[in-house]
Amino acid sequence: MSNNTHRTQKKAQPAPPSARLVQLVAALGNGTGLDAHACFAERMGRLFDLSDTIALDAAYKYQSMGPFRPEEGLTERLRADFNQTRDTLLNGITLSFDPGDAKVKLRLPQTIETPPVFKPYERFYLSHQRQLITAIQYLRQRLRDGFTAQNHTLAQLAVLDTVFDNTLASYGRYCFGAIPMVLGKRFRSLWRAHRNQQQEDQPDPMDAWVAPGGWLHQFRQEMQTLLLAELETRLEPVQGLLDALNHEEPLPQ
Repeated sequence: MSNNTHRTQKKAQPAPPSARLVQLVAALGNGTGLDAHACFAERMGRLFDLSDTIALDAAYKYQSMGPFRPEEGLTERLRADFNQTRDTLLNGITLSFDPGDAKVKLRLPQTIETPPVFKPYERFYLSHQRQLITAIQYLRQRLRDGFTAQNHTLAQLAVLDTVFDNTLASYGRYCFGAIPMVLGKRFRSLWRAHRNQQQEDQPDPMDAWVAPGGWLHQFRQEMQTLLLAELETRLEPVQGLLDALNHEEPLPQ
């Protein structure tokens, strides 16, 4: 196989969910300060202070004495749990944007004000974020619990995952918390562009805003796409645990 063919195949590989989320946020926010992949190791290292480093070292040297209760079919059970949680969250997002007759806890704001305001959409997005955080955190803990009872290697991995989760929690809140701010800027940008295209004596019915091609319809689609990408990204650590379970190898002592 030639080097050119090898490079072409590498380029064709799909980007991970976290990369897609970064790309979407960068596109909506004009790319300001969103070079998340530059000097990744250095940036990651700055997130760990002395206490975090000590906790990570202790987790790496962790020696679980059991007792272990290996469970047959653990991979299948945890995979089913992952799929059910993901599908429930995915359906919740999808239905909240187009509920029809379905009863949903979260529903896209339907009242249109003039001039339009972003606040109802901000509350809507933040409510979805809280749902994602709660459901995925419980899912991640259920995987750790399953690992802890299985064997030493998986028990050690559960401890390591806990350390990383706790250490990166504040940084994660900061990063995901920036998304509603980007959406707010996008909302106002689309509204200004729409107003600039309108003639002073031209009618501007609000129904046209939410019709296909309207500025608010576009914003709602972008918000849904971003929320789905955030769901994928938040599930990445759990997916990583499942992958480790599928390809279990002893950690170096």
